[in-house]
Amino acid sequence: SNFDKQLCRQCRGRCCQGHPGVWSDPQRFFAIFAASRIPAAGELSILLNKNRLELRNLDGVLIPAPKTTEQGCAAQQPEGCAFPPATRPCQCLALIPNLETLLDDQIHCTLPAEYGSGTARENWRSFQPLLKRLK
Repeated sequence: SNFDKQLCRQCRGRCCQGHPGVWSDPQRFFAIFAASRIPAAGELSILLNKNRLELRNLDGVLIPAPKTTEQGCAAQQPEGCAFPPATRPCQCLALIPNLETLLDDQIHCTLPAEYGSGTARENWRSFQPLLKRLK
């Protein structure tokens, strides 16, 4: 995790206001939400709804993410993220804060390639038959 509590508190979640990150590692997602097993489609649908998650379409690949609202990530609360650090989306934890974000109100934070959308799509590609049954 690259989480910088002080910098993120000052920033007030600009990245969260942009869009929620995804769980780029399917095994971690299933460990957090399904006791490390791959649930059936019906159970997965209930799990997503119960946890205020959705399937984000990243160039044709569905990936679990917190729901998106008009304000950005549904997990963003006035006091910070509703997800404890241990269960936050991989991309949110991997985001590298940058002080420049505070100075010019533009997001300068970066995401390591191993947590980027391309890697996330490849990691979730084999789960598409299951996830497409939910759409």
